[in-house]
This record gives sequence, structure tokens and C-alpha cells, in this order.
Amino acid sequence: IVQTGNGPVQGTTKTSLYGVAYSSFQGIPYAKPPVGALRFKDPVAPANWTDVLDCTKQCDPCYHFDRRVNETVGSEDSLKLNIFTKTIKPTKPLPVMVYLYGGGFVEGTSGTELYGPDYLIEKDIVLVTLNYRVGALGFLCCQSPDAGVPGNAGLKDQRMALQWVRRNIGSFGGDPANVTLFGHSAGGASVQYHTISEASKNLFDRAIIMSGSTICDWALSPQRNWVVKLAKAIGWQGESEGEQAALEFLRQAAPEDIVAHQEKLFGPQEIQEGLLTPFGPTIEPYQSEVCFIPKAPQEMLQAAWGNSINVMIGGTSEEGLILLQKVKPNLAAVLQDPRLFAGNVPMRLNISMEQRMAFAAQLKQLYYPDSEPGVENLGGFIDMASDRVFWHGLHRSILARASQQGPGVKTFVYRFAVDSPFFNHYRIHMVDPDIRGTSHADEISYLFSNIFATALDQGTMEYRAIREFVDIFTSFAANGDPNCSSTAKVTWGAVPATVPPYECLNIGNDGITVQELPEGKRLKVWDSFYVNDTLF
Repeated sequence: IVQTGNGPVQGTTKTSLYGVAYSSFQGIPYAKPPVGALRFKDPVAPANWTDVLDCTKQCDPCYHFDRRVNETVGSEDSLKLNIFTKTIKPTKPLPVMVYLYGGGFVEGTSGTELYGPDYLIEKDIVLVTLNYRVGALGFLCCQSPDAGVPGNAGLKDQRMALQWVRRNIGSFGGDPANVTLFGHSAGGASVQYHTISEASKNLFDRAIIMSGSTICDWALSPQRNWVVKLAKAIGWQGESEGEQAALEFLRQAAPEDIVAHQEKLFGPQEIQEGLLTPFGPTIEPYQSEVCFIPKAPQEMLQAAWGNSINVMIGGTSEEGLILLQKVKPNLAAVLQDPRLFAGNVPMRLNISMEQRMAFAAQLKQLYYPDSEPGVENLGGFIDMASDRVFWHGLHRSILARASQQGPGVKTFVYRFAVDSPFFNHYRIHMVDPDIRGTSHADEISYLFSNIFATALDQGTMEYRAIREFVDIFTSFAANGDPNCSSTAKVTWGAVPATVPPYECLNIGNDGITVQELPEGKRLKVWDSFYVNDTLF
């Protein structure tokens, strides 16, 4: 039993996949349940309790549609976090790692079926995973200050959890002065949002940004009357009554109905713009007590408090494989569409139609210089998707940091390229078991245990990759430098101020190498598109 600032919690002891005993606390509330009048609002600190709270079992996730089981799951009473560590009474406080899950800001869970602590807790760290609201329940935004719903509640949930960690993690053996925030995809973009938002200043000490960035087109949702559109989609008849009345209707609606309709609001324009969801991070329409995104993320980057902390940033070698999920039913048509390359020139670029067509021709030359895209010739399409949707945002974030970080502050770049026929669980179960490559989200299986994982023979490439990846991440968390026993045979330096080019640590089937980022030459072409959209 551990005493937190809100009340006592009861944990339990578990054994990891490789036989290590650890303490587990699941479902500790860090905020009040956002129900009734609190639905859609910024999180509120939890009420205190006096009886011992049972934290021996996993709690429900926040409401979302789970594509793994094809049904809506969750509860509104889910603003809770989990703590895992080998011992809650270490000889000295341990580095803390706080993880934010991905899921496009519309889905996700902190559950151990996807994010088991088995590998990370073998190291001397305290692991915290947490639930935050997603979809409309987490990112609805009302234009009128009277509504009291400025948006970004899901990001503010994460912030409240970070405040809780600073205050309470010492009781679990963690060092409140050594907290690393890490996250993947939408969770990676969230991590970067915390590094650029003044609202999260000094709530953590270093950051790991995995396969997602505030600069990615999908990481910012424009406001287009979504509150009224969502209410109408669910059956509201009062269109003439305006946003406030729509909000009241949505407060009464079943969460399942909100989840079922929130992804059906996009028209052709939004799809063409490469937007992910109407309900993601957004520029808040007015100043409030916790204004998280007051202006465009590109502007926030320029004076970001996070330019004073060390950051590790990276992705996988075939991020774009994840796009096959969406286009698979019409793959041949998508690949043969004459607008394929023009459609991949970012919509938000400040350029003429002639420039757009010239850039489209450059993309064709870059990815298919001597052939045409086709179902049997997918490589260029995957690379183009990797660069457009993920790597160019990561790359621009690296360039922005290199130009602005203070003396002694470091940025490290990694690239995960392990291609296993059985352990790249995301590609196998969510994309296509017959395609090779390292998809977006494949690296998660090498940091966290999951329902597909079994104990591996220690001589396997997959076992070695887990050990290396965990070693690098936990070393960075402990010291602000990812160099460790796994990287002893290579020289992995931080990104120089004179970028590009820059080097990355490449984790592949044959082990670890340091090389110039292989995507770098392609990303240079993408950089040229942004001639009128400077970052710094």
C-alpha cells in the first residue's frame, strides 16, 4: 500500500515474461471523471479518498472504437494512470518514464494488452502509462468562451497526469526531478506539443518523440463548425439554435453515439488536405486558464521551452506501410490515379498551381524514376507515404531544434529498421502479414510486451533488438544520453547545428550502425517545397 497525495492505493506483485518480479499499480485516478457538466471540459483534479483504493487490476480505457476487436470500448471514468517498477523502495530514487499512446487522437489505451511493462521494468526505472481522452470527448472545441470548452482537453489530461507524477512519484521510488516523457505517433506529436506549450513548461526533464510531430499535417485539426455537425449527425434537430445548444445536446448523448459518428464528418476537402480527424489538437479560439495551443505550432516552435532539454527523435524505415490499411480495397486505382503525385504535394503549401504540378513531377522522378506505381511495384509509394506523413515532419522538427537549441542541449536521432517475419506485430496483424518492412508502430513490440509476445530464445535477432532498444531508451531516460553498452561499438553523436545532413543510430536485423539518415536525400527534395514556409 502506498500513500499518494489523494489517498492510499493498493498494488500487487507480478512477474514479467522473462521472470522478473515487479510492483504494479493500475488505475490510479489523476483527475475527476469528466462526466455530466465536465464532459468535454479541461480536466479537474480528483477528489481525495480515505479508504485504500484497489489498484491491482487494469481499468477501462477512455471511450474509443477499438479496431483490433471492431467495437466501441471504454468508460468516461478513465482518467487514470498505471505505475510499474521493480521496487518501490530503491536505494536511490529511479528515473521515471511517462508514456503517451498513439492512435491518431481518436483511439488508444494504456492497457497491458498493447503496452505491457515486461521489458522496460527490467531496467532501473519507474514506468508510468496513462489514459487520456481521445476523439470528440477529448478534443471538441467551442468557439464561444461562454461554453468553457476551448479544446485540447486530451492534451490537458496528459498535462494533469504529468503534474500528478511530479507530486507523487517519489512515493513509488521514482525521482520527481528526472522525468522523461515519451510517446508514439499521436503520442509522439503530443510529446512535442508539451515541449512547445508554455502550459507544460518544466513538467518533465527530457523527451523522446517517436514517429509523430506537431509539424505533421495530421497533428492539427482546423475548426469547421464540428460541434454542430457532430450533434446533427447524432440526430439533433436544433440547427438554428447554434453551438451552445449543440453542446448541451452532446452532453446528454451516449458516448457510444459520439464515437460512432465523430469520424463521419469529413468532406472531400478535408480528405484532400490529409487531415486525420475533426477532433484532434487545435489552435484554441481564445485565451483561458490553461491555453495549451494559443497559435500555430510552427510559431510555438520558435521560442519553445523544450529547446532547453535533451530530446531523442526517430521513426521506422517503412513508416508508410500503415497507409496500406486505408487504401488496400482500392490499391490498384490509387496507384494508377494520374493525381497520385500532385495529391502528395502538401495542401497547406503557399504555392501556385504551376509550382504544385512542378513539385508533383519531382515526386514522380524521386520515387518512380524509371517505372510506374503498381500493386507489384509498391516500394516508391511506401517511401513517399513514409516521407510525407511522418519523416518530413520529424526532419523539420530536428532542423528547427538544431537552429534554436541552447548550448550543451542535444538532439539524438534513431531509425528502427528491424524486419521480423513474426515479431513486427503491427504490420502482421494490422497491415499485411505477407509484406516485408518495418511499419509505423512495429517498433512498439520491441519496447512493450503485448498479447502477441512470447518469451524469445536469447540467441534470436528479435531478442537482441528488444535488449538494444530498451537499453537505448532507458539510458536516455537516466542520463539524457542514449549511448550505453548496446552502442559501445559505434560513435553516435548528437545532431550538429550545421544540419542537414545528420546521422542516425540505425537498429536493424544485423545490429546497430551509425549512418547518415538514409531518408535524408529524399527529405532534401521535400525541404525545397517549403521555400515560402520557413520554420525559423
